[in-house]
Amino acid sequence: MKKPRLIYYNDAHHFNAKRIEPPASIHQLQWPVDEVLGTGVDLLVLGLGYADVYFHNSKVGRVVGQMKEVWENYIDWRIMRMVEEAQKMGTDQVHEVIKRGREMGMTVFPSLKLQASSPPGSDRCGLLKWNHGAEVCIGEEGRAEWCYDFAHELVRQDKLAVLREMLEDYNADGIELDFMFDSYYFKRVEIEKNTPLMNRFIAEIREMANDIGGQQGRAIPIMARVDLDREKNLAMGLDVETWLQEGSINYVVGQDPDVLTDTEPKPRWMPDAANAAGAAAYYRPPRRVYDERVGQPSIEMYNALGQTLRWAGWAGMYHGYLPWPFSEREYQTLREGAYPEVHARRDKRYLLQPREGEPDKPTTTPERQLPLELKEGETAAINIWIADDIESAKKDGEMRKPILTLRFSFFCIEDDIEFRFNDRVLPWEDAEITDERALTIQVQLAGSMHIQAPLGMSAHWFRYKLELDDLKRGRNTIEIETKRLMKTAGFTRSVNGIEIQTRYKDFSRPEGLELERIAPPGG
Repeated sequence: MKKPRLIYYNDAHHFNAKRIEPPASIHQLQWPVDEVLGTGVDLLVLGLGYADVYFHNSKVGRVVGQMKEVWENYIDWRIMRMVEEAQKMGTDQVHEVIKRGREMGMTVFPSLKLQASSPPGSDRCGLLKWNHGAEVCIGEEGRAEWCYDFAHELVRQDKLAVLREMLEDYNADGIELDFMFDSYYFKRVEIEKNTPLMNRFIAEIREMANDIGGQQGRAIPIMARVDLDREKNLAMGLDVETWLQEGSINYVVGQDPDVLTDTEPKPRWMPDAANAAGAAAYYRPPRRVYDERVGQPSIEMYNALGQTLRWAGWAGMYHGYLPWPFSEREYQTLREGAYPEVHARRDKRYLLQPREGEPDKPTTTPERQLPLELKEGETAAINIWIADDIESAKKDGEMRKPILTLRFSFFCIEDDIEFRFNDRVLPWEDAEITDERALTIQVQLAGSMHIQAPLGMSAHWFRYKLELDDLKRGRNTIEIETKRLMKTAGFTRSVNGIEIQTRYKDFSRPEGLELERIAPPGG
């Protein structure tokens, strides 16, 4: 099967159904396809409504509007009206998106959220839970009381029925199994015992797709979206490597649960297992970045990430929830993200991000190296990975001097500190040093998101133009030796940002004059 280069997820909810002011039109229903046409996206994934209540005219599941006449929530009312208006036209959202995709050459996979935690009788409770209640649920209060228990045959058959409907009645090009909506599938004490049961369930989905595909004269691919971390999947009862080895899935997506995007290498187990099975692995990055210039990754950051993934054997990226409606910034991301090899010799920004988690509590990202407090008499070593083929570009004479940027919080310019890059001393007099008394980091956090670095600070930047031979592909090491701290400056100094910009002799427009500075986009 052809491996997509770039996948985009539209949950059908936030960026389509909620946005439609009644009455709905066919054009509005088809918008998830239309907005990505002409980009590098070659697979559109469309969510099937809420977790357990659907926006299409399902014969096997509860549809928005069933068993509820009055809607207290404005947005849910709009979605219900979209469903009603589509029904009057003899169609629905899923049908129109798949139809439009086929007309325009865009592959469309409906995406089924396998889990749902809504209690019986609630707005987003599906028919199975509505009718059977606790009988089909895990039932562990405080953990997964109203999540479906996949050890129950009725639960597995219910999910199979929705998937069969998508393939038989809607002729979907393929399907996505979304395991990331909730992370519970079995009772705690039964996870290990029931992991083989989940393996058989995924194999049964594969068999069903093969049977339907044989009747329709086509091959039907299956994609699974799971956690990026192997052990977290196993702790849920998801043995992804077995699914790949047995040929149950064609594509696997590793969803990164972190808040911030960095360009460091990702766990190799997923692309290695996928490639060994003749399948393809995709990485779903977070959407935020800790930076004073942008709140979301710039195209140079995404292009650096693309090189890192390509070097490690990933087939591509899986995006979703980009700021909507798309501007040129989003369209550039979706154009360039599909072809990392084309941008191998374009400028990129490789960056490290700070640790996450609540302040003064254990971090949720222990592998991260920042922020790093400077302590007198100590030398700290920080590693940053570069995936660019540096040697090839130097051989062709296309490399410009890369730029190393170190960002410090509450730095004291009268300290005695030495910087070294891959063992070469970087004198302060060779740096472009700037400072800002009241810096604001642009990232916007939501809900329970926490970052263990300040969102406002007095900052210093040290920028060095490195020599071409300083930088190497793979791991590069920055050493910071704190020889002496000024005794009168009792505040804590720390480094909380490191970036390397790789630069090339690329085709570019002449620089203009008198350009206004504009505020970076939020988000």
